[in-house]
Amino acid sequence: MEKPNRLIYLDRIKVLMTALVVLHHTAIMYGGSGSWYYYENQNFGASAILLTLFTVTNQSFFMGLFFFISGYVTPASFDRKGELRFMKDRILRFGVPMLFYMMIITPLLQYVSLGAKESFGDYMWGDFLRQAGLGLSGFEIGPLWFLFALLLFNGAYAAYRRVDRVAGQDHSALGAPKLTARKLLVYLALVGLGNFVIRLWMPIGEELLSLQLGYFPAYIGLFAGGIAAYRGQWLHKLTVPSARRWGTAAILAFIALPVAMIFGGALEGDTSAFEGGMTWQSAFYSIVDPILGLGISMVLLVWYRKRKDIGEKRTAWWSTHAFGAYIFHPLAVTYIAFALQGLEIFPLLKFILVGGIAVPISFAAASLVRKIPRAARIL
Repeated sequence: MEKPNRLIYLDRIKVLMTALVVLHHTAIMYGGSGSWYYYENQNFGASAILLTLFTVTNQSFFMGLFFFISGYVTPASFDRKGELRFMKDRILRFGVPMLFYMMIITPLLQYVSLGAKESFGDYMWGDFLRQAGLGLSGFEIGPLWFLFALLLFNGAYAAYRRVDRVAGQDHSALGAPKLTARKLLVYLALVGLGNFVIRLWMPIGEELLSLQLGYFPAYIGLFAGGIAAYRGQWLHKLTVPSARRWGTAAILAFIALPVAMIFGGALEGDTSAFEGGMTWQSAFYSIVDPILGLGISMVLLVWYRKRKDIGEKRTAWWSTHAFGAYIFHPLAVTYIAFALQGLEIFPLLKFILVGGIAVPISFAAASLVRKIPRAARIL
């Protein structure tokens, strides 16, 4: 049975998105758009086009939906723990994995990223500590930028609640915000504008403290939306007809993407015009990306909610280890691909093979690490 105030179907969505994160980074290695530690096929052929559509579609919703769910569970956690314990737990749960990533995972990934020019034993003996130091000094946290961003967002929420308390505002007495089509349209307009403006300064692919700020208008909006959804009980009020309408909008946005890629020069291997700048391609992607993401998210939330009667035991193990799988998946993805580099098959098939192995390996690695004393408190 579901625990009070806990929606088990959200855990199932997190499992799906964690698997998509693994597949997303696998796709990049074989031609999809994005950056990773290791690459094989970077020829812009049929595989690259399909894998780029896959990564672009993923990017539109999966991290944003992570932020929405994180925002949804934040108020109850804060109310239950209080400000001090809430922030202490967040620093422990997010800070320790980031330190581990910088000092252990980053140096291990650098062995492959630098070309594996020496034996693994020589690297571990001679360069591991140097790379660990570079990981710390360069704040090399890879995909754990998500935890860093959550730590910042949680800190901002705690500060907001403190200001409310000092001002004498009874937070529980605030009226429940209502979800309306107008609010969603305003969200899309603000995110689209924010995307375009920020990408004039920092195009997609450029980072500040491991954060790609070009995607953050949606992340901020969805985290705040998750908080409002908890107070307003939005997840219980989402309807199938509204999900269908937004799903239709997502389908139209998805169809528009390859059309824009054809006319925008992306098929020639140059996607820079879509990544930022005063171009119609950047304006197009800034607008279409949040529409696609919102539509897919709406469909997933309603679809999984309708199937909440699926036995909890079927997904309990996966949901328990999703957080750890997210942390350890870079090692699984990179080293499995590196081990199979001599296998010469169609890049799309290799993506399926490596991704199909990396997903269960990532979850299994998390399961093993959780058996270490006190590790389960973090993972």
